[in-house]
Amino acid sequence: MEMILEKYDGKLLKFKVVGEDHTVLNALREKLISYPEVEYAYYTLSHPLKNPYLLLPDNVTVSLDSETLRQEAEFVLRVKEGDPRETLKKAVEELLDEAKQFVKLVDKIYKEKAKK
Repeated sequence: MEMILEKYDGKLLKFKVVGEDHTVLNALREKLISYPEVEYAYYTLSHPLKNPYLLLPDNVTVSLDSETLRQEAEFVLRVKEGDPRETLKKAVEELLDEAKQFVKLVDKIYKEKAKK
């Protein structure tokens, strides 16, 4: 994954995310819009067939690597108050904590099943 800052003006943060799909981006958006200080948060994801090489006729072969197929998303976050960078950081940290809790829960389930 790669993140590229496109715009920051104190209330608005716009960045590009390369190599991710809806899985991470939608979780991040959902977390952000749950905060009262967030005015809006959204992303747009490029079409999976954005690369023109993928639209070539069947008789034309082009070697494609994983870099060629990486999707790009544009993420926009605007806050009513505070710094959008801090709000983004808070959301990412909370998502990471939730993921860690989920891993612990899964481990517990596997350990309980292994005892049986």
